Amino acid sequence: MSVEVRSPDGLLRVVVAVVDGRLRYEVARRGRVLVASSGLGLDLAGWPSLTGGLVLESLQHNTIDESWRPTWGSDAIVRNHANECVLRTVRPTSGLRLELVVRVFDDGVGFRYRLPAQSGLDAYTVTAEHTEFALPPTATSWSLEAGKDWNADERHYRRAPLADVRTAQTPLTLSTVDGQHLVVHEAALVDYPSMTLAAIGPGTFTSELISLPDGAKARLRGEFRTPWRTLTIGDRPGDLAESHLIENLNEPCALADTSWITPGTYVGVWWELQRRHTTWTAGPHHGATTARTKEYIDFAKEMGAGHVLAEGWNSNSGGTWSGQDFLTPQEDFDLAEVLRYARAKGVGFVAHNETRGFVDDYDRSLETIFARYAELGISAVKTGYATKFVLGGVHRSHFDQEAVRHYQRVVDVAARNRLMIIAHEAIKPTGLSRTHPNLMSGEGVAGMEQQHYKGEHGNPPEQATILPFTRFVGGPADYTPGVLNVTWDPAGLGTRVQTTAAAQLALCTLFFSPAQMLADTPENYRAHPGTEYLRGLPTTWDETRFLDCGIGDHVVSARRKGGTWYLGAITDEHERTLRVPLSFLGPGPHLAEIFRDAPGTSWHHDPLPVDVRTEAVDASSTLALRLVAGGGAAIRLTPS
Repeated sequence: MSVEVRSPDGLLRVVVAVVDGRLRYEVARRGRVLVASSGLGLDLAGWPSLTGGLVLESLQHNTIDESWRPTWGSDAIVRNHANECVLRTVRPTSGLRLELVVRVFDDGVGFRYRLPAQSGLDAYTVTAEHTEFALPPTATSWSLEAGKDWNADERHYRRAPLADVRTAQTPLTLSTVDGQHLVVHEAALVDYPSMTLAAIGPGTFTSELISLPDGAKARLRGEFRTPWRTLTIGDRPGDLAESHLIENLNEPCALADTSWITPGTYVGVWWELQRRHTTWTAGPHHGATTARTKEYIDFAKEMGAGHVLAEGWNSNSGGTWSGQDFLTPQEDFDLAEVLRYARAKGVGFVAHNETRGFVDDYDRSLETIFARYAELGISAVKTGYATKFVLGGVHRSHFDQEAVRHYQRVVDVAARNRLMIIAHEAIKPTGLSRTHPNLMSGEGVAGMEQQHYKGEHGNPPEQATILPFTRFVGGPADYTPGVLNVTWDPAGLGTRVQTTAAAQLALCTLFFSPAQMLADTPENYRAHPGTEYLRGLPTTWDETRFLDCGIGDHVVSARRKGGTWYLGAITDEHERTLRVPLSFLGPGPHLAEIFRDAPGTSWHHDPLPVDVRTEAVDASSTLALRLVAGGGAAIRLTPS
C-alpha cells in the first residue's frame, strides 16, 4: 500500500509506502522525479532494525495553514501552508512502533521519525539512522565535505557533479539538468546529533549522524521526535533563498515577551584584532581597553548601530585562552564605566565568551555568568568554541548530541536572563530561531575571518555568490561583512579581503543576520564614502526578493523596510553587466542612491574607490549594473 501527499498547489508529490517491510519514499515535481525511491529507518540498540519487518497500521491526514509574524526575519509575515500525513507502523515480531510524519509544502518537503511512548522504550540508544536520498546523479552540486569538528562548516563550498560527491555537510545544494533546484538539510535539530550525508552510490546518500565518543548516536528517553529531514525545492536559485520551509518546520516562539530582543547592526573591537593591529591579550597593544571601547560606542551612536562588541575584555582571554574568567575584566577594561557610557549613548554591550573548547567550566557556570550579566545590563553574548570541545570530561565532536544539548542550554539560560546570543563555532542553524528568537545568529561559515588574499583559507569572490543558496538556507549567519578598507594590513601580514569595497557594502544586506556586524574600524569607516550606505541600516525586513541569481556566478537581492528598498548585487571573479528591472518598487517616483565600484576599480589592484551617485527611478525603470570582477553595487531606493 502506498500513500500520496501533494503540496497545496498540487505541483509537488510525495509517495510513501512500506515495501518488503521497509518504509520508502519518492519525490516528484511537475512529473519529474527529484528523489527516486529511497529507504527510511532507524536502528535501536537491542532491538531488531526498523529498516525491515514493518507493517503499516494506520494513516492520519492533516492540513496546516497559518500565517505568523517573526520576532525578526527576512519577511514580516510568513505563511506556513502544508499537507501532512502521519504513517503509523509496527514491527509485529517485536511490537516496536515507528511513525513517519510527512509535510509537503509548495516549496519543499519535511519528514521526521516519531517514536511514540511504548513499553520497553523508557531509555534507549539510537545506533544508526538510515535515511536515504536518491538524488539525480547528473545534477550539479555545491557542498562541504562532512566533518565533525568546529571548522567543518568554515570551508569553501565545492562545485562538482553530484555523482562525484562522497560526503557532505548539510545544507547540500544541487541544480538538475532540467533546471530545478534543491537543498537537502534538516530542521529543528534538538537533543539529537547533526546529520551529515555519505554516498552509497552515484548521487545516492544516506544519513550519517555524528557519534558520541563511545560510538552511539543518541541516547533518548520515552516519546521522541527526530529533527525534520528537509528538501527545499524551487525553479530558481532565488526560490531557495526566499523559502521559509526550515523555519516553518520549527515550533512557534516559546517566549511570552520578546520586547527585549533588539535586532540591529553592531560594531566593535574585532577586525583590528583579526588584522593584528591590536591584541586580545593584555599588554601594550591590548585592543579592548576602556578608552578604545568608548571610541566604538561613539561610532555606534554615530552610525545608528545598536550594540558594541569587545573581544578580549575578560581575564585570560588571548594567548592559550585557558582559565578564562567571564566575570572579571582585564585591568585596563573598566566594565562598569563602559556599561555606564554605553547606556548614556543608547548602545548595548555584547560580551564575548570564548571557551576555546573548555566547555565543562562554562557549562557549569552559565547560570552564574548570565545572571550577573543581566544585573549589569549586558544585552548580548557572543559565544565561541574554537579548536577543541571538552564536555563531560572528554574530547568530543562539536556536533554530537551532547554538544547540541549544550548549545540549547546556552540559549535557554540566556533567554531567562534576557540575553541575546550570537554563536560561533556552534551547530549549524536549523530554524530554531523561530522558537528561540534570542538566538540571533551563528557562524558556521567561512566568514570575514578568512580574509587571506592567497592560500586555501582565503575567500575567493565566488564563495559569496554560493552562500545565499547553501549556508543561508538554514538561517542567518554572523559573516561579519562591511570591511571597506579591504587592503588594510597594519601588521604586514601580506593578506587582504578578496573583494572590492562596493561588494562589501552589498553583502551587508545580501547576507541576512538580525545582528549584522559592521566589521571595519571607526577610522576606516570615517575615511570611506561608502559608509553612508550603512548608516541606520535595518537588519530585520518586511519583504525580501532574490531577483537575478546564478549560483557561483552572481546574486542580486532586494530587501524592503517600510517604503525603502536596499538592493545588493555581487559577482564572482568575472566582470559582468546585469540589467535589474525595478518592478518591485511601490507606486510613484523613488530616489536611487547608488554605491558602486568607481570607473577603473580593480579587485586585484585598486579595490577601494566607490562611486556614489543618485538618480530618479520608478517601477518602470531598469538599472544597468556594471560589476567589476569581485565587485558589487549597493543601492538604497527611497520614495521621493
